[in-house]
Amino acid sequence: MTVSLVIPAKNEEGGISRLVESAKNFADEIIVVDGHSSDKTSQCASSAGAKVVSDNKKGKGDAYKVGIKEAAMDIVVFMDADGSHDPS
Repeated sequence: MTVSLVIPAKNEEGGISRLVESAKNFADEIIVVDGHSSDKTSQCASSAGAKVVSDNKKGKGDAYKVGIKEAAMDIVVFMDADGSHDPS
C-alpha cells in the first residue's frame, strides 16, 4: 500500500520544510495545499520535495478535498502544517 500525505498550510514558511523532510520517512507522496500564503510557504514546501497546489479559498475542509483530488496513492493521510503532529 502507498500513502499520500495532504498538508493544508498557510503562512508556515518557518517549519514546512522540516515537516516535509520528516514526512518523507512514511509517505510516498506529500501534497501541500497552500492557502494563498503571504510568505514563502509554497516555495519552501516545493524545495523540500512536496507537490504544492493552491486551495480554493473556501477553508480547511475544502483544502482537504483539493488534496484528495490531487492524491495518487492508495491511502490518504492528513497532517496539520504547524508541526503539532510528529510525523515519526
